Amino acid sequence: MTGVDRVASVLDALQERRVASLAEVARAAGLSEPTAHRYLSALSEHRLVTRDPYTGAYRLGIKLFELGRNALPLPDPREAARPHLRALRDQFGETAEMAAHDGSRLIIIAVEEALHGVAKGAHVGEPDRWHSTSLGKSILAELDPATARSILEAATLTRFTSRTLVDPDEVLASLARVRANGYAMDDEESEVGLRCIGAVVRNGRGEPRYAISVSGPTYRITLESVDRIAAAVRQAAEAISRELAKTQG
Repeated sequence: MTGVDRVASVLDALQERRVASLAEVARAAGLSEPTAHRYLSALSEHRLVTRDPYTGAYRLGIKLFELGRNALPLPDPREAARPHLRALRDQFGETAEMAAHDGSRLIIIAVEEALHGVAKGAHVGEPDRWHSTSLGKSILAELDPATARSILEAATLTRFTSRTLVDPDEVLASLARVRANGYAMDDEESEVGLRCIGAVVRNGRGEPRYAISVSGPTYRITLESVDRIAAAVRQAAEAISRELAKTQG
């Protein structure tokens, strides 16, 4: 393992856990604690990692967010998506998000917070789950089956609720319904009491690189309202895709 590999493994460990002790980072990265500490200290000096002075726990640093803002293709897809996300948020009062397919990862890149006090919490830069979210399933459904399978088999498919599918074959089979409907739904699969509706967004080359969603508690996003919200999310996703085809094509 090279030095670059060790740095990447340390950052991956922190991205997966968000906050972790030295021992947890070392174990997840496959390093000894002295080696992990050496890399964490060096990363801290460059603001790529930060350490809580009271608990001693580590987390990703603000500089990674600054760097990540420049990692998206130009023109920035968030600029095309932002007015549509805000329109969805204003129409339904719920959280509207956009995620990007980054290799084997699914990363939240834009969030318009709900107008209600009780809402789904989401943060730009955090990873999302492929198997249990409407964002993840929207993209997976449009990838070729071999790529979708490889993503699922490489991921940790955690069972969050009794509704969560954790077998790759079952997740892949469920994607047929996503393709037929034109949208994906997380129906209390990530969290009890939470329902999300998402649709795929294509980049300038027509590839399924992004997805948007509307998320909220099940007592507000009822099953009776799903068709209406899904139609609006699909329309917004198609509009963003058309704009990206003009600017990225």
